[in-house]
Amino acid sequence: MRILRGILVVGVAWFAAGCMQFDYGITLDEDLSGTADVDLAIDLERVAYMAAYIQNSFSGEEGEPTEEQLEAAREEILQGMDEDEDFSVESMRAEIEPDLPEGVTLVHANVEREELLTTMNMRFAFDHVDKLKEIRLDDDDEGDDGGAPVDAEPFEDLEILEDGDQIIIRSEAIDPMKELDDVPWVSDEMVAKLLEGFGVTFSVTSPFEVEEHNATREDGRTLVWEFNLETLQSGEATGIYARLKR
Repeated sequence: MRILRGILVVGVAWFAAGCMQFDYGITLDEDLSGTADVDLAIDLERVAYMAAYIQNSFSGEEGEPTEEQLEAAREEILQGMDEDEDFSVESMRAEIEPDLPEGVTLVHANVEREELLTTMNMRFAFDHVDKLKEIRLDDDDEGDDGGAPVDAEPFEDLEILEDGDQIIIRSEAIDPMKELDDVPWVSDEMVAKLLEGFGVTFSVTSPFEVEEHNATREDGRTLVWEFNLETLQSGEATGIYARLKR
């Protein structure tokens, strides 16, 4: 069973499941070993809305889908999830652990489902932070990303560079809105509906002195970046940046 793929696959963009919360947290030690947490909450109610909306549009109707269309879409999603009999932490581990890079271990995993809401929690231990970029959260060996799960490589765009006594943490801009540029049938109203409740938080805790950062807030040795619908709609996509000193 591909539990991550089955839960998170969507047809348009990685955020199309709508009401989602992604929380990533890295805790660094002096030697840049540490732990990384990945916590996901996915409400597939937004997928049901999207499916019903598209069906309504293709049938020539305008406006919001009917409650009957929404309920049919919900039932179809639940049926597909119910057919996945091996919905367990064991299968989740079997999917992730074989492909973990040397020096990275999955020390905690949990998955729960209630109707269309699925929550997943993972904690990885690593011997050096560079290894995080190699973590994959599915077992797809075919190299085909079309249909890959949300954040199959959650730390792929994260860079942590050492320069003398300086440590630079940075990432590419977080801007899922650009994914819709080539999807003409997605209206602004639909985007707002899909992204209602969307949120991403990323935190870094370390024993180092914080010299410069663009985090949303700082709490002692912890930097926290927060992204939501409001920040995305501002049109000012930013990445993560911090400069630390040993």
